[in-house]
Amino acid sequence: MSSSLSVLSTLFDRRVVFVDLETTGTACARERITEIGIVSVDLDGDALRVQEWSSLVNPERPIPSEIQWLTGITNEMVRGAPRFAELADALLDHLRDAIFVAHNARFDYGFLKAEFARLGIPWRATTLCTVRLSRLIDPDRSPHNLDAIVARYGLEGEQRHRALGDARVLWRFLQRLGERRTPAEVQEAVRVLLAKSSTPPMLPPDALDGIPDTPGVYLFYGLNAHPIYIGKSLTLRTRVMAHFSADHANAQDEKLSREVCRIEWEETAGEVGALLREAALVKQRLPAHNIALRRRQNQVLVKLVDGRPKFVPALKVPLDDLSDHHGPFSSRPSARAHLLALAREHALCLKTLGLERASKGAPDAPCFAWQLRRCQGACTGAEDRSAHAQRVAELLAAARIAPWPFDGAVALVERRADGLRDDLHVIDRWCHLGSVRTLDAALALARSDTARVFEPDVYRIVRSALGKAAVQVVPLAQPAAAA
Repeated sequence: MSSSLSVLSTLFDRRVVFVDLETTGTACARERITEIGIVSVDLDGDALRVQEWSSLVNPERPIPSEIQWLTGITNEMVRGAPRFAELADALLDHLRDAIFVAHNARFDYGFLKAEFARLGIPWRATTLCTVRLSRLIDPDRSPHNLDAIVARYGLEGEQRHRALGDARVLWRFLQRLGERRTPAEVQEAVRVLLAKSSTPPMLPPDALDGIPDTPGVYLFYGLNAHPIYIGKSLTLRTRVMAHFSADHANAQDEKLSREVCRIEWEETAGEVGALLREAALVKQRLPAHNIALRRRQNQVLVKLVDGRPKFVPALKVPLDDLSDHHGPFSSRPSARAHLLALAREHALCLKTLGLERASKGAPDAPCFAWQLRRCQGACTGAEDRSAHAQRVAELLAAARIAPWPFDGAVALVERRADGLRDDLHVIDRWCHLGSVRTLDAALALARSDTARVFEPDVYRIVRSALGKAAVQVVPLAQPAAAA
């Protein structure tokens, strides 16, 4: 029996498709496929049948120049290519009832699921990721990208960064493993990775069926009405199922799989809405497993008073005073660590900053760093204290809370990739007042007496969102009365 036939018959119980995609970017919710390559391998009696299929795809949007350079696929090449909708039926025939093998399988699988979802076509497959396979087989070798595997296993000769060429490399990689490793070793690695996502023992069998692969938040419940975990994702179904993989990525996922009895979810238009909703729900519901997000009450800002840092709980800073503060920092120790790092790098005086206690016996003695020539001498008079205070202010300037850049409340309008949902996130002075679906509702919310409370997580989300082209800013402030 040939090594290829032996590998396939030993490892897999059905047809295998080695898949590679080229795309316009990395985010499946907003980017599109430009090329698909498939090598289909199955047993036909005692013979091995290998078939290849590939096609360029019109992504219906420009391909960024850096991706054109990487793949060699230009806008001109895809202009006359079929759209994904025109290829969907043929593609489903190639993928149906097959084990889906890809390098970084979540990427390729996620893009195909997103494309099928835009057409209203449900599609699922058992996946095998060759990145993870390489890590299991060669745990002491790194990196595990495809270029490294090509070099490590002598797989040269295929056209790299083109879909069919990379799909061929994956099939050759499996064959080479069958030549270089014992059957038992490869079989065990594949068995572990092929462990299918399974429904947790206390969930109904159909509990995952209705979850869409759209942006949103999900809530896991245990035996009572209180959620045990809240998460967010651009692809809800894929993310939820990833928690329940039989080879759990971490101990938390394993524990969640044992405890979860019920799942709820809420769809959003995109990432910004999912982040804002997750932050709000975690604050309201305090799920036991969201330890990091629950620590928000410990977050602090830093205010400079006469050149010395003062640590202030972030939730207690008046909105009008925010731009006089720096941060946010996850905790007082985190803020202190940031200041200590600045002091070490720029020879600031820890004693002048109030970060080093004066000696009881010699309160006027210089700081310890001065003795090591790591302080410019604000504690000895060698550096003027006002000059030291100015340096501190300049070094912290990058962390200053940005002034609110608008004349009043605004709506951040976010549209889902399929165009079926718009969310308007109403923000006033970095405070999230709520998310609604219409402009009238946004105007009403902006004019309401809803409490404005600064929250560091919301500040980070909104600042990041303002820099994204996919988010439109609509002013909600009432126009000034005519003179």
